[in-house]
Amino acid sequence: MGPCAATRPALRGAFGGSWGGVHRHPRLALSAFGPPLPLQAWDPLKAFTLERDVESDMLLANEAVGSYVQSYNVMLTDHAWTADWQGALETLQDMRALGVTPDTTSYFACICACRRGRAWENALDLLTDAWSKDLEPDIECYGHAIRACSKEQPGEAAKLLKELRSWGPAPAPRFQTTPMLRWARQLKQYGCGVVNSIDWQGMGTVPTSPARPCWLLPNQDQVAIRVAERQGDLRHAGWKVVWVDPEVVSTLCNKASMIEYAKSKGIEASTPRCYQSSEEAVYPCILKPAVGTFGKDTHVVRSAEEVEHLTRGGDLQPKWVLQELVAGRLEYSTTLLVLNGEVVDYVNTMYEYDGEEYVWPFVQEVRHEYVSVPHDHLDVMRVLLSEFSGICCLGYKLRSDGSICIFEVNPRIGGDLVFECPKNRARALFEKLDFMF
Repeated sequence: MGPCAATRPALRGAFGGSWGGVHRHPRLALSAFGPPLPLQAWDPLKAFTLERDVESDMLLANEAVGSYVQSYNVMLTDHAWTADWQGALETLQDMRALGVTPDTTSYFACICACRRGRAWENALDLLTDAWSKDLEPDIECYGHAIRACSKEQPGEAAKLLKELRSWGPAPAPRFQTTPMLRWARQLKQYGCGVVNSIDWQGMGTVPTSPARPCWLLPNQDQVAIRVAERQGDLRHAGWKVVWVDPEVVSTLCNKASMIEYAKSKGIEASTPRCYQSSEEAVYPCILKPAVGTFGKDTHVVRSAEEVEHLTRGGDLQPKWVLQELVAGRLEYSTTLLVLNGEVVDYVNTMYEYDGEEYVWPFVQEVRHEYVSVPHDHLDVMRVLLSEFSGICCLGYKLRSDGSICIFEVNPRIGGDLVFECPKNRARALFEKLDFMF
């Protein structure tokens, strides 16, 4: 007797001694919870399944007994029918405690239980939790979460409905970002087939491309270098990649070599002043790794002794960069689509923080907004990116005289584009990439 077969008596007892109460597939059983909300234009909630082939779903229910996940889903379905959202959440916790990984149907049943039990906050939390577990809640999950919020929290329902409509009619993947950073929820809202479902770090065998031509776009600096180095292999495997010199990508990724590169282009004044030793530095200033992201090991330093302590008395080069600190509460992040230095499109986000001297992310954001870039600043960016093609992100601040100071170049997709940029603008940028290259 297999382990799942042993669970049958217990399940029968839980559902009245027979399978009569759960003789349908969980999704079919829950489809009777009520009609979807009326929508205008394209109606994603029409995908709610109100009628299905009962015989085929009975077969699915019988097959579900062969797996722990499906057995638990049957229990979750019972919680949904009885509006027992507390029991559903406890069962979900039990699954994880026993090493059973919930699937999308598990979350679907829990969200249904929350809707019927009028636990709208828990329904929203379940949606967020499902995305964080690399699952993709479907239209039915969203539909019941919307209905859970519709009476008590119509504002939350409207937000979910807007998100759902942004998906569009589910196009096949056209743009794949790598590695996986749990950006799926944001990317899906572009509505043009941008996904983040491959965790390729740039080493080993190149990933297999989908049947339809699809772009492979890096979202980490080191992967950007690997993609540039292996673009021939990737094209042979069926991927679409932007041709770019790997040396240029590597130079732009490195904060020290980027500044030297800018100097060779005659725009040294548009980058931070660098110090060769802690003795010659003007304090306060910034100490950061030459290679790195997310502010890791980056510090505002106020004395030579502090520099010596953080570097453990070692040489600055080639590991460290000691550079000018540009004070101010405002910082800018510009994502550009570039073809041989020509800016095809850009989106720019301005951030205001609660301090004058800081290192992100160790500062509190006050606000952010989508803004334009002055022509003279774009001219500097064109010079810096004259040998680059593709998507890149520039971080910069403005000195007291209004001049631009670019402190970082990331030749790949960045989080600012994913999380802060208006989704319609991001979609336009990706569409231009597909058209221009």
